[in-house]
Amino acid sequence: MNSETENLRSTVARAWRETLEAEPASDDEDFFEAGGNSILVVELQRRLAKALGHAVPLRQIHDNPTVGGLLGLGTSLQSSAKPAADVLPPGLTLYCLPYAGASARMYDHWKDRLPASVKVVPLELPGRGSRWSEPALTELSPLLDDLTGAMDEARRTPYAVFGHSFGGVLAFELVRHLTDRGFPAPQRLLVSACLAPHEATPTETNYDLSDAEFIESLRKVRGTPEELLENEELMELYIPTIRADYTILDLYEAPPLAPLECPVSVFYGVEDQDAARESMDAWDKYSGAAVAIEGISGDHFFLRDSEDEFLAKLCLHLGAGPAEEKYSTEE
Repeated sequence: MNSETENLRSTVARAWRETLEAEPASDDEDFFEAGGNSILVVELQRRLAKALGHAVPLRQIHDNPTVGGLLGLGTSLQSSAKPAADVLPPGLTLYCLPYAGASARMYDHWKDRLPASVKVVPLELPGRGSRWSEPALTELSPLLDDLTGAMDEARRTPYAVFGHSFGGVLAFELVRHLTDRGFPAPQRLLVSACLAPHEATPTETNYDLSDAEFIESLRKVRGTPEELLENEELMELYIPTIRADYTILDLYEAPPLAPLECPVSVFYGVEDQDAARESMDAWDKYSGAAVAIEGISGDHFFLRDSEDEFLAKLCLHLGAGPAEEKYSTEE
């Protein structure tokens, strides 16, 4: 093995090691059999591109998933017409939707936590946060029109849409709404703690209960933080807003199946009893592209309680994770 090939082997092995947090057992070990998956192979691609100074086609890695196989590509691996910067989005806007009753301000601090390549835009719904004085909307279509009005930039720049719990249903419907109106498809839809659309509607309605019954129902479905439910003064203020969101959710009917054009990332809490792992596979039918399912430590509110882990994985799914971050991913 000449020095040039040896240097290339070291580069490939280092990218493998940093991605899987383990040395390749041999030059013939298969990346996917060693613990790699569809998400981690993108991370391997990114690390190779950074080390080599140019993009490496993902198909080359898929077709040659061993150190030896990649070395066998020879000059194909060593040169490319695309610069390494093309591996990451040149600039991505991430539109974020909150869970039922919450303000999009919950995402404000993400602006300081996500890489500079990701522009975080919290989408505030009427009746909360900076739009507190506006009446909360109780019908889906007017709400989607309202949100679309704040997204004109998405016509011109790459974007992704994220939503948690009820916000995940909104995010899914918002992507459909945008593309129906001539917007380009997003780079990715990301949802967390959210059942697939045809399973999202509760079996019993909650929006039409008395205040006391409504609060107790919220406690049972574990869709609202307990500290909010226990504060009577806050609940008096927020019940109309939460009830408006549940009116939309309780009356929601999933659309006829028409898979989205974009890939979908689905995050779930490993201790979440209401949006558990076994329910997440149902998202497969909602994308004509790839669907990635990712477990996060915690329950329905892992977004808050396991934020470091979640944001690291979110960056990975967006193709914008910092190289020095370490995190594990399941198949």
